Amino acid sequence: MIVADIEMRPKRLENPPIFPRTILSMNMFPNSMEKIRDDSRRDGVDVVIRTKDRPLLLRRALRSVLDQEYENWHIHLINDGGSVETLEALLADFMEQIRSDRLTVVHNPTNLGTSAAANKGARLGHLPFLVIHDDDDSWHPAFLASATSFLLDPENWRFGGFLSKWNQIDEVINGTDVIGVGSTVKGYDGAALDFLDILRRPEIPPIALVLRRNVCERIGYFNENLPVIEDWDLNLRALQIADIALTPEALANHHIRRHDVGHYNNTVTKSLPAHFLYNTIYRNALLRQNLNHNPDNIGIVMGLVRDTEEARRNLSELTIASHQVLLANQQEMMSKIDKLDNDIRVIKDVLEAYIQRG
Repeated sequence: MIVADIEMRPKRLENPPIFPRTILSMNMFPNSMEKIRDDSRRDGVDVVIRTKDRPLLLRRALRSVLDQEYENWHIHLINDGGSVETLEALLADFMEQIRSDRLTVVHNPTNLGTSAAANKGARLGHLPFLVIHDDDDSWHPAFLASATSFLLDPENWRFGGFLSKWNQIDEVINGTDVIGVGSTVKGYDGAALDFLDILRRPEIPPIALVLRRNVCERIGYFNENLPVIEDWDLNLRALQIADIALTPEALANHHIRRHDVGHYNNTVTKSLPAHFLYNTIYRNALLRQNLNHNPDNIGIVMGLVRDTEEARRNLSELTIASHQVLLANQQEMMSKIDKLDNDIRVIKDVLEAYIQRG
């Protein structure tokens, strides 16, 4: 066999790539959960419920957990400054169904706020999965079973959480009756949550999301400096270290009460001004932090803003042009209709005259 004498060393490129070697590294992808992977196969879900003097809705929330097909859960119920007597009376109705080793109740003497109350419940637990179950929301019986079976599958170790679609249920309260008046399926399509979708809008209700505890421990749970949008902040930080899987099924129920019902109001509907305010100052803080570390990035930001404004202007011009075309078409159509009406009147007059002569 003849072997050609060929130089095996790679030739030097005359125009080497301008990108640093680290950017082209194969280690760039995949990188989800690479530093906090947990192969222990431990099972169990800590369910944190925050409440304050809302027994009518809390009863539904507790029933929602009890009705789960999956049973390896522990409820951490945080009474955030509400009546101890009222809560204990409600729990008495459930004690035969909820074993004492599956329920931890904490009575805060004063209201700590949503973030601090959630953190208090979360840090009491030790199970590998964590979910915040607000006292006015509920689950489909298959929610926890679907989430845990997915996250425990070795093929899905890279996912740090599980997000289902949810039913947004509008409801009203009439005395002791909670009446549903409409429902819409909300959520995201695809197999994994798109980071950009979450950057655009804070929409995910906590009831639809299960996170691995090691993700929460790594990112530091909820930001107690935020009185609202704390869940959005948590989701953004979680996505910085892990992907979140999606399911097309609506397995969670996010209940909305749009009318003023006192302490039964939704946080979102009763605090819209605060949400708008903190949405703005939160984005400002993120941009400020980035520019403080990388001042030159302001040029990139300005370029993106310019491109966005140009796209918005083009869209506006296209919309105006489309309306002008539609208006012109409408005027032309109306002119043709007027002509047809006139022709019909002429024909009608001719027919009537003919009949009269006959």
